[in-house]
Amino acid sequence: MAGGRETESPFYEKAGRYLHAGIAENMVFPVHLHEEAEIIYCLEGSLQTTVANQVREVAEGECALIFPGQIHGYLTKEHSRVLMLIFSPAAAGAYGRTLQKVCPENPFIQKERIPQDARIAFKRLCAPEARADGNLCAAWVAVLVASLLPHLSLRESAGPENMDLTWRLIQYIGEHFQEPLTLDGLARALHVNKYYLSHTFSRKLQMNFREYLNHIRLDYARRLIRGTDRPLTEIWAEAGFESQRSFNRVFREIEGMTPLGYRKMAQKEMP
Repeated sequence: MAGGRETESPFYEKAGRYLHAGIAENMVFPVHLHEEAEIIYCLEGSLQTTVANQVREVAEGECALIFPGQIHGYLTKEHSRVLMLIFSPAAAGAYGRTLQKVCPENPFIQKERIPQDARIAFKRLCAPEARADGNLCAAWVAVLVASLLPHLSLRESAGPENMDLTWRLIQYIGEHFQEPLTLDGLARALHVNKYYLSHTFSRKLQMNFREYLNHIRLDYARRLIRGTDRPLTEIWAEAGFESQRSFNRVFREIEGMTPLGYRKMAQKEMP
């Protein structure tokens, strides 16, 4: 899920497993969370990466592991090109339950600490033909998880009851973005003052409520545009946009092109 141009982004779903593998350029995406795990590996440049309460510039040759349910986001200040892997815990094989029960003390791994097996897997996954083959891609992801986890200090995950307002509002929007949402309604659902909630958006997420909601909805729409041949009229409605006009406007503002143009570009870039 990237707010920058994705050069290739095949994805694979089978028997309850979800796997998205793609290369993204100049990625910008506000903090969010989802039930899948995520690995990013920087191929060129660098990008500011937020995971939980940690922020770090991930440079070329470095990687970060985001466990299910962790808040994370990306900001490219100049240039970045990254390999992005998003996958359900079930796709991690024997390590699936581990991903769901623990989280890393430090999710970032420096270049010199990445083991040889992981280096090989990253190199293989940079090839479009490996990412296009769902079974092969899943196998390399399993290799990555198995080789990288021993290099992380893990602790038991904190439950939602221990999380702050930022976590709760991101979780709520992630679960309800397809529904009509307003700042007033969100404040009532979270039992907080709407003005305080508005301040939380600007201070913690660096954007207002509507801008954040549009990013989340657009990311969902991008997945459907890339991975299916469903009509755009169905996609904007399912993503939660009020009208096709607002969908087109937001898409142009964030992507710099129309939804149809984005679909055509994605089709050309598929291996």
